[in-house]
Amino acid sequence: AIPVLFFAAAVASVAGGAFSAIALATAGWFFDDPVPMVATFLACSIAMQAWSVWALRAHVELRVLGPFVAGGLVGTPVGTTLLLNLDARPLTAMLGALLIAWCVVATLRRPGRTVRGSPRADAVAGLLGGVTGGLAAFPGAVTVPWIGLRGWPKERQRGTVQPYILAMQLASLGCLATMGAAQLGGPGLAAVPLAPVLAAAAAALAGARIGLGVFARISDRQFARWVLGCLAASGVVLLCRGLGGH
Repeated sequence: AIPVLFFAAAVASVAGGAFSAIALATAGWFFDDPVPMVATFLACSIAMQAWSVWALRAHVELRVLGPFVAGGLVGTPVGTTLLLNLDARPLTAMLGALLIAWCVVATLRRPGRTVRGSPRADAVAGLLGGVTGGLAAFPGAVTVPWIGLRGWPKERQRGTVQPYILAMQLASLGCLATMGAAQLGGPGLAAVPLAPVLAAAAAALAGARIGLGVFARISDRQFARWVLGCLAASGVVLLCRGLGGH
C-alpha cells in the first residue's frame, strides 16, 4: 500500500486536499480492518498538511484564516456526533452527490465570475467543513469550493485551505478520542502497529513534496481544473462508499 499512498499524496498535494478520498479509492482495499486504515490515512494526511503549511507559511493570513477555523471548531463535534450515533452512509452518499453536482455546475460556470465573501460567510463555510470533517474525514468538502469562488490566487487559496484542514484533522482526532472512546470500545488506535503507519506517513510526505513542486509550476487556471478533478473524484468515492456501505 505504501507506493499507492505515495501516489495519492502526490496527486492530492497539487490541489491541497481530498487525500482521504483518493487514498480510500486507491489503497483502501489493502486494509482488512478499518482501524489501521483510519490510523494510516490520518497519519499520512497530518504529515502532508503539516509540511504544506510550513512550505506555504508566507501565504498564510491569520486574519483570513481565523473565521474558517473558528467555525470549524464548532462544526467538528457535530460531525463526530453524527458519525458515532447515526448511520453515516446516507449522509456520506449525499455529500458525494453534492460534490459531483457542484463540479458539474462549476465546469459550466462562466469563467472569471467571483463571489464576494465576508468573515461571517467564511465562518459558516468553516462550520460546514467541520461537520463534513467529523463525519467523513473531508473538511475541505465545503471550504475548498467556497474559497475557489473567491477568485484568489492559488497561493492564497492554499495558504488558507492547508492550515484549516490541518486544524480540523487535529480537532477531529481529539473529538474521536474524547467522544468515541466509550462507544467504540476495544484497544482502538493503540493496537495499531506504529512502524507501518510511520512508513506510510513518510511515503505520503515524499509524495506531498512532489505535489507541491507541481503546484508551484502550474497556472491559476490549471490549479482550478486540478481542484475540480480532485473534488469530482472525491464525490464519486463518497457516493460509492455511502451507497455500498463500505
